[in-house]
Amino acid sequence: MKVQILRNWSRIFLMLLVAIHMVTWFALGIHVVGFIGFEGLLSGLSRGVLNAAFVFWMLVLISVLLFGRAFCGWFCWFGGYLDLIEWGISDKLKVKLPRTMLLYLAVIPFGTLFAKVYGSPIVNWLNGFPATFIFNLADTAPWGGQQATTSSSILIILVLYGPVLFYFFGQKAWCRYLCPFGALLKIFDRIGIGKVRLVSEECNGCGKCNRVCEMQVDVLGNLKDHGQIVSSDCTRCLKCSDECPMGAIAFRMRQKSNVTLSADAASKAEKASLKRRQLSAFDITITVLWFGVTLSLLFNAGPHAPQAMRITMAAFHCW
Repeated sequence: MKVQILRNWSRIFLMLLVAIHMVTWFALGIHVVGFIGFEGLLSGLSRGVLNAAFVFWMLVLISVLLFGRAFCGWFCWFGGYLDLIEWGISDKLKVKLPRTMLLYLAVIPFGTLFAKVYGSPIVNWLNGFPATFIFNLADTAPWGGQQATTSSSILIILVLYGPVLFYFFGQKAWCRYLCPFGALLKIFDRIGIGKVRLVSEECNGCGKCNRVCEMQVDVLGNLKDHGQIVSSDCTRCLKCSDECPMGAIAFRMRQKSNVTLSADAASKAEKASLKRRQLSAFDITITVLWFGVTLSLLFNAGPHAPQAMRITMAAFHCW
């Protein structure tokens, strides 16, 4: 059985959990497990509450230290939604997608958004750490008692960061450049033990691993230089391992120091790496436009912008 089959089942199971949580929380009013967004973690700590968000993010941290960003590749519900969108648009409708865009500049306005949304819990935390803590999985106060979400904000998130972002900026654009939690996990990914590694010298440098990588990682270049993928964009989806015709790539907790690329494969890897570094004027233009529009929306949303942002982010992490 290919790894991708297991990965798909993990995503299906996760989406079912999200659906059950939303029904029990919003329709039935059953709050057994509370809000698990990152702001829920910070808010709980500022109030002396070890809530569901605390348990969830501790498990995520442990998983990153052991397996790198496997959480992003296997257990992020929004990543599963993006996979569904990309499967529907690209594979079924046969839409020819434009070039993948470079969006690093767009991190700036989203960093501002992150600060506006999470600023209050962080300030409360820094003003005084609680002397005692209680354990409450059903904690429902990520913003001091305010749990807001709307169907319209959920729809905006699903459309704007799903098919729209995918069509204009390419596969996994949100995950690669704009997700603040993905950026947070990148910090710990560097010290993660488990990595995708070169396990055989049979690699022929065909470049199929580069072509199937949904996070646009230069797999061949990483294998040539390090014998493993060191890029923090790698989410351990293991598509490269599944598609390698020579079986030369696999996820391992330890690295075999004596495995290297052949001279021919290394030469092909260098050419593929150089090709990946090329940047067109069209990419730069679209990046600047995206940056400008996003920045404009952030600073011209009116006096109710902070609350609107809270509602939007609540929808984004509503489960």
